[in-house]
Amino acid sequence: MNRIKEILKEQGITQEELSLRSDVPQPEISRIANGKKKKFEYITAAKIARGLNKPVEYVFPDY
Repeated sequence: MNRIKEILKEQGITQEELSLRSDVPQPEISRIANGKKKKFEYITAAKIARGLNKPVEYVFPDY
């Protein structure tokens, strides 16, 4: 489980914008946000969380 979609909506940004902020490709963000990709490296989670200005534990509570 993750909170990517929820946080994107709260912040009013798109996956494309998050991709630019986090240096993670948008298709990968989409797969992770939709639960289609469940296994990914911690560095990817950290980049996404940093792009959202949130702690990894908040964005990915089950990680």
